[in-house]
Amino acid sequence: VDGTLDIPDLHLDIHVYSDNPADRFVFINMSKQRENSRLPEGPVVEEITPDGVVLEYRGTSFVLRRD
Repeated sequence: VDGTLDIPDLHLDIHVYSDNPADRFVFINMSKQRENSRLPEGPVVEEITPDGVVLEYRGTSFVLRRD
């Protein structure tokens, strides 16, 4: 193992951040997601932040940034 994570191809299409967590959502690969939801590709949405979305995949967290 070389330490890299084999992450599915993910694209952040729409990013909506609000101070109220219930109002936050993203579209990743044209699929609407909220915090704690699981993408069809496998990663879990841990947190939607002002800069992007924190995803967890196979025990590793990473940030998918807004373009």
